[in-house]
Amino acid sequence: MRKRQKEAILVTFLKEKEKYEKLAEYIIQFFKEDPSSPKENLHTILYRIKEKKRLIEKIDEENRDLEMGVTPITQHNFQERINDLLGIRLICLRLSDIDKIKAYLELLVEEKMLKFLRKPDHKRSFILPVDPGESIPDGLSLRYSGYSSIHFQVTLGELSDAPAELKKLQIEFQLRTILEEAWGEIDHKYRYSLSRSGVKLPEHIHTGFQNLSAYLQAASLHAEHLCRQTEAHQVVTTRKTRKKSVTRDKSIQVVLPPAFPVLMEQTFGFKPTVRTLAYLLKRLDEAGYAEEPQVVFQKVLTRERLTEFSTIFQEVVNQKPFEDKNKRNLDAINAVNFALSNEVQGNRVAVEGLKSILRKKKKRSR
Repeated sequence: MRKRQKEAILVTFLKEKEKYEKLAEYIIQFFKEDPSSPKENLHTILYRIKEKKRLIEKIDEENRDLEMGVTPITQHNFQERINDLLGIRLICLRLSDIDKIKAYLELLVEEKMLKFLRKPDHKRSFILPVDPGESIPDGLSLRYSGYSSIHFQVTLGELSDAPAELKKLQIEFQLRTILEEAWGEIDHKYRYSLSRSGVKLPEHIHTGFQNLSAYLQAASLHAEHLCRQTEAHQVVTTRKTRKKSVTRDKSIQVVLPPAFPVLMEQTFGFKPTVRTLAYLLKRLDEAGYAEEPQVVFQKVLTRERLTEFSTIFQEVVNQKPFEDKNKRNLDAINAVNFALSNEVQGNRVAVEGLKSILRKKKKRSR
């Protein structure tokens, strides 16, 4: 690539870089503040915007490999053609957390909060042909798998409340466990980067990184096994202490009682999303109302409490709850949390807690 072409791409990229920063901050804030996000399954969220040097290298590589007749990458199209200008890494502690984060992302797509540009791409993941928690059979080859992650190519969806200029930008989500992250960081710094720059490392170093990958694959499975044993022990202990049925295993996908969605729609005047319904069931479960949630719900979210919620909402936000179609699921969640807080902690605590949440919401929307 000629010098003038490189300069043109970098100038355009630097002008757009602030938008990618804002987009990353928006995504991270969304994950943190969305009540229904699986925070317990997400250890860390990191992001990086592609470095200038690597951007030019990648464009050169892509242009060299183009088939005849394909338009080369230029300053005018690189944002569409280079799809990992912004990478957001979602890091989990356990293998089983991966499926929960994937399910959450899929629900966001169903609700048009996100849009998949392509299906998840398993980049040589650590995940082996063995169920987590099972012992590794004799003879199973733990071979080197190279770069390890599950990738999602997305943009923000049409119902996202982000600024319009951010909805045009692509995001690459990278979903991995903390052990995959550890191996990836070590390998990238001490082997991959050097090899890419032309340094020829001895074969025993490459073999050593292969072995490290295999060790961490086995460690990932063993960690999952230990976590499940710990959870099983807690269930047994809870049964002995409470002497009653245990709340649902949080690792199992929530099954919605048939009457529950209908009741929610009748109460709030709209049909909540599956993600919202699952969260509300989880909150009732956590409060000790696992059995007959629809019956308990009617006792907790009384007409008086719903009216009080609406009054406080209008005082703080200066509009009625459930009017904004993009926010009404969140309004329903806040209403139920307000009612549960009333039930458990008393009215004064519930009122102040709701006001605090709504003030933050109002401040963000300015």
